[in-house]
Amino acid sequence: MKRTPKSRLAGLALAVVAALSLSACGDDAATEAAPSGPVDLSTVTLKVGDQKAISIEVLLKASGQLENLPYKIEFSTFTAGLPLVEAASAGGIDIAQTGNTPVIFGAAADADIKIVGALSATGKGDAILVGKDSPIASVAALKGKKVAVYKGSSANANLLLQLKKAGLSLSDVEPVYLSPGDGYTALTRGDVDAWATWDPYTAIAEKEIGAKSIATADQAANGYNFWAAGTKTLADPGKSAALADFFQRYAAATKWSSDNLDTWSAKYAELTQISVDASRTTWTRSIKEPIKLDDKVIASEQEIADAFTDAKAIPGKVDFDSFVDTRFDKS
Repeated sequence: MKRTPKSRLAGLALAVVAALSLSACGDDAATEAAPSGPVDLSTVTLKVGDQKAISIEVLLKASGQLENLPYKIEFSTFTAGLPLVEAASAGGIDIAQTGNTPVIFGAAADADIKIVGALSATGKGDAILVGKDSPIASVAALKGKKVAVYKGSSANANLLLQLKKAGLSLSDVEPVYLSPGDGYTALTRGDVDAWATWDPYTAIAEKEIGAKSIATADQAANGYNFWAAGTKTLADPGKSAALADFFQRYAAATKWSSDNLDTWSAKYAELTQISVDASRTTWTRSIKEPIKLDDKVIASEQEIADAFTDAKAIPGKVDFDSFVDTRFDKS
């Protein structure tokens, strides 16, 4: 039986792990723990939070990076970045990769996490979409319109910053906070005027219903993703050693995906049951390359955090740098 676009997206957005509560920040000494002697990695299980939209597990498997692991890995699948941050904070997982905004929302809620790595993408897959026949052609034309977005996602930041660039604010539109699958349905039915989302959802909507992009994140925001780890994980010498190895394997897998785009696109399409065309579009513009977690990256994130503070979308002011731990920055 042929799967409809709605069912594909619903499957892609399915969370199989419930969001866990945020806990308070741990002390700084915990985040500075280092192995005092040899670590037996065979006793370590690294719990990795994943999204089907990111597909860490399938990327590592397809590239051969899950072979000959000196430790065990358990993958858990989540809907989006904010539940991943919550789970890392609560100790349900050890490490998570998210977009540029979930870590800011986590920091604003005093999540028990540290930002331990950064990745860069073009930002072109993070877009504000309108229907194929919509007369809306600019962000300024969204004034007074309904815009679907997943709260606390990179799309939320893109929407906020695009509105600011156009001389508008969130109060000038009617945000409708929906999951990616529900956002797709709302745009398709005309229940909303626009939808702020990210790849592969952007690519699916463009390819399957002819959705048009009126703004992409490379025009206003950054394309960064981040690795967030729980402070208890970082205080564990065995898990810290496993993380160092894991990041090397992920970097190698990312290079493999860039060098083998056709193979990777086909495998991702098979996993998510989307078209190979949409998959290839996604991974042509949204492969996430590991980069140094440097002052430029931190400053860019601080600007986004300040924009959310100014919009009263998060409580208080976030000091992003205070959540950064560069122990794994070896590049």
